[in-house]
Amino acid sequence: MTPTVASEIKQRKAFTSDEQEVLIGLQLAASRVMEPWIQYLKTHAQLTASQYNVLRILRGSHPTRVTCTEIVERMIARDPDVTRLLDRLARRGLVDRVRSRTDRRVVQVGITAKGLQLLEGLDPTVERLPKAMLEHLGASRLRQLKGLLESVLSHQGLFP
Repeated sequence: MTPTVASEIKQRKAFTSDEQEVLIGLQLAASRVMEPWIQYLKTHAQLTASQYNVLRILRGSHPTRVTCTEIVERMIARDPDVTRLLDRLARRGLVDRVRSRTDRRVVQVGITAKGLQLLEGLDPTVERLPKAMLEHLGASRLRQLKGLLESVLSHQGLFP
């Protein structure tokens, strides 16, 4: 028998709506799918998921530097304290920062060779993880889920 959202969270009362059940189901599924990845990052790279996300953003724009604002806009889970997150990465030598010459208030961030090397070491696992977590769905259901997620994401920002 397939577990339901209610049974997974041991909820005895019915949800107030299908939308509520689906939203909680999305949160639960995302959390369960991400748990092994978060543990892997913590154990093998001493990184949080947000730190890893920032390093990936910086690698994607390398060798061009990006501003803190651009990093926040591109993050999967937006961290309100990107400055502190960047401080921790800089202390480890994974990123470097320079002030803009035209506007001293703007900080431009780049990934270092050490940061690139760390990501390169994680890449094989990054390639295997999605398959390990989702290949049981099969190609057709995976396409269906992708379409549903795209539909959900396209309607963001409509909350009153």
